[in-house]
Amino acid sequence: MQIRRIEIAGFGKFQQQSWDLSAGLQVIYGANESGKSTLRAFILGMLFGFPTRRHLLARYEPKTTSQYGGSLDLVVDDVTYRLTRLGDQPATLVNLTTNAPQPLSLLDHWLQPYDEDRYKQLFTFNQAELTALKNLSAADLNTQLQQIGTLDSRQWRTTATDLRQSADAIYKPRGRKPELNQALQRYQQLKAQVATAQQRYPDYQALQAKLATLNDQQLVQARQLATATATQQQLANLRRQWPVYQQIQQLKAQSATAMTAITPAVRTQYEQLTTKRTELRHTLASARAQLSAQPVDAQSKTSVGFYVAHQAEFDQLEPQLPALQQALGQYQTLTAQVQAAKADYQAQQAAHPELLPLLAPSKQSALANLKAAVMTTATTSRQQQQQPAAQLTRDWRLIAGGIGVVAGVVLPLGALKWVLILAGLGLLGWFGWEQLAGGTTAATDQTLAPLLTAVGFSPDLDQATILQRLEQVAALQRAQQTVTTAEQQVAAQAATVWQQLQVYQFANDWLNLTEGDLLGSGQRVTAFYTQVHQAMQTQTLASSDFAYVQRQVQQLTQQLQTTTDQLQQLAASQGLADIDALATALAQQTDQAAAQATIAQLSQRLTADEQQALAQYATVDDLQAAIQTNRDQVTQLQQAATQQAQALAATQTTLQAMTTDGRYTELRQQQANAQTELTVLARQWVTRQLGATWIDQTLAQLTNQQLPAILTVASANFAQLTGQRYNEIKLNQNDLTVQMVAGPQFSVGELSTATREQLYLALRLALIAKLGDRAQLPLMIDDGLVNFDTTRRAQAWQLLSQVATHHQLLYFTNEPAALTDLPAAAIHHLA
Repeated sequence: MQIRRIEIAGFGKFQQQSWDLSAGLQVIYGANESGKSTLRAFILGMLFGFPTRRHLLARYEPKTTSQYGGSLDLVVDDVTYRLTRLGDQPATLVNLTTNAPQPLSLLDHWLQPYDEDRYKQLFTFNQAELTALKNLSAADLNTQLQQIGTLDSRQWRTTATDLRQSADAIYKPRGRKPELNQALQRYQQLKAQVATAQQRYPDYQALQAKLATLNDQQLVQARQLATATATQQQLANLRRQWPVYQQIQQLKAQSATAMTAITPAVRTQYEQLTTKRTELRHTLASARAQLSAQPVDAQSKTSVGFYVAHQAEFDQLEPQLPALQQALGQYQTLTAQVQAAKADYQAQQAAHPELLPLLAPSKQSALANLKAAVMTTATTSRQQQQQPAAQLTRDWRLIAGGIGVVAGVVLPLGALKWVLILAGLGLLGWFGWEQLAGGTTAATDQTLAPLLTAVGFSPDLDQATILQRLEQVAALQRAQQTVTTAEQQVAAQAATVWQQLQVYQFANDWLNLTEGDLLGSGQRVTAFYTQVHQAMQTQTLASSDFAYVQRQVQQLTQQLQTTTDQLQQLAASQGLADIDALATALAQQTDQAAAQATIAQLSQRLTADEQQALAQYATVDDLQAAIQTNRDQVTQLQQAATQQAQALAATQTTLQAMTTDGRYTELRQQQANAQTELTVLARQWVTRQLGATWIDQTLAQLTNQQLPAILTVASANFAQLTGQRYNEIKLNQNDLTVQMVAGPQFSVGELSTATREQLYLALRLALIAKLGDRAQLPLMIDDGLVNFDTTRRAQAWQLLSQVATHHQLLYFTNEPAALTDLPAAAIHHLA
């Protein structure tokens, strides 16, 4: 890049002035306050943007005009561009060859990789910057060279310095005030105190070990819980993605279904025949409309018109009339059976009204219990009646009574024998009474009484009456079940009949179909067919027009049937059953193509890992089961964590109880807190030291890669500037030295002011030579050789002229000798 023209509308002392420049060394001469520094600031502002109004001194606002800014003509790759910045207006960049506006990003591209600060560090300097070198140490000078030689290194070095200062504030090896040093002292004191207190608690270590074990177990459980929780989140995400995955699988399954391959030719033929059939249907409908418009008797006109309009439906349904009539007959028969069953049930209800409450569902359990008890009682009675007679002799009353009677009759006991006879007869009578009407019956009555009461019968009923009542209840239940079964059969047959009548819904206005009058609805369907057929037959005989239209309808119907047969043959040629199957196959073929496109779109919503994870589950129930299993595992882990926390709390309580005065626990806690504090501070210190060291090593490596070549060129420049007095510049770590020809080495601080400035000029020109090829930008030097003697100034001008062969160089000076001695390409005077 070269500057060919400078135009200033208003900047500092300049207004409406311009200068034409050329390549090479350009001398801009002027006395003090002639505007050299102002012109240099204008060029920098044009290239990188003027300062904001917050920096008024740096803006060089003009005093005598309201205009601010100007333009630069720049030559890049032999093409001239005009860069204009005026006041608050947006900057513009124009190609002067084509007058085409250019984006400002093109200017940034030319200047890369330099911003204003980097440009000032490398491509421009003044006498103040050279003079400032005498106040720099060798380390500072070395750092400055590395900042210039390594882009962006200043920020990194500032960061490294801040990190080291921060690290020193935390810890110094021999310091006392840094925070980490004080923390180490406190920790050592606490350690000694803990050791003293520990001697009083020999069991403390065991509990401490247990506590550590529990802590480790708690960490393991925490990791397991974290893993299970993460798995739960993954499973929840899979559950949200399941509908997409399921849709993909369904579409894949549909696509994988074997289908008949249908060629485009067959599809075309199908579409043609379908179109033809549709047209025939429309024509047939029109002919039927004409047929319905033919004059017939007033009574049949409307019904015939409706029949003709829907003749296809009626003709298709007419063969089903016998089946409908048969279903109506069955419905009528079943209805009669229901009426008979209801009559029988009502008769039984009238005969036994007291038994009706026993039909309630709440009484069925009590009835069953009573029936089972009665049957058990009857069985027991029969078994007792069949016991052998020998069993009766086992009763003591029978034996004693017999002995008393026999003794009273046989023995001559006087009046005592009558006592024996009466006692024996009494015992025999007692035994016989119990056998005839005693124990069993009473026990039976006592067992059945609560069951009879639960059913609603009198508790005094005998067994025969109970059995009779139970049989009557059973008869009522059978009659009731018969009615229910018959009604269910009638309802099923009614549904069948109504389903057959439903196909006539399109003619409901004429047939008046009602589900509550199935017989009448069926009769009206049959009567409608009879009426219409008679009316059409009569009209055919009476009207030739009607007969013609009817023949036309028949012909169209035949053509429609022929087209339908062709479609059926086309379906058969493809191995399909009918036209619907062919249409379905074509639709499936279309759907399959659409499914493949949908699968591709849906697959983009799932990652490969998600699809692989979802493939492990056959159904959403399996995935839900996995979620539930994992949720149970999380619950178990949480419960285990709670138990572990309780165990930790119990151990800590025991540990506290072992300390009688509480001092040991307090010291241990303080020691733990001190350890935590030491760990945090040590990490902070190490982090800052490592960060600073890494930055230094990285910058050193970068600069070591570039500086050797730069120092070689700088040594040659320095030798030329000093008349070959010095022939080498050396930079070792933080030491910058110069080698005198056949003499000793000197550090920078040992050199004179002018020689240090010449050293810095040699280094800057070397940096420009090595780094300036990144962007061929103009150089600007503002009175940089004031302290040079005549000989070395001449050598410096000669060196600048050499540099100017590669970079346009603007040399601002107030030295009259430059007008005659400097090998400049052009000299520009400032008023």
